[in-house]
Amino acid sequence: MHVKAHFDYDPDDDLYIPCRELGISFQKGDILHILNQNDPNWWQAFREGEEDQNLAGLVPSKSFQQQLDMEIK
Repeated sequence: MHVKAHFDYDPDDDLYIPCRELGISFQKGDILHILNQNDPNWWQAFREGEEDQNLAGLVPSKSFQQQLDMEIK
């Protein structure tokens, strides 16, 4: 599955990520290739163009990020 990022994300700024070293950052508009959605909160993905570099990492799921956004407001 491919998704377009609707927000910027940096795992170094995320208090909820289970392992910052496994997170990948992305910018609004980046295309992410989702490899695994088994966890409802954290998906495994890589940024388009980085398929050959084995840089898959954790990104927040859409529902998890929406839940966090609602809590912040």
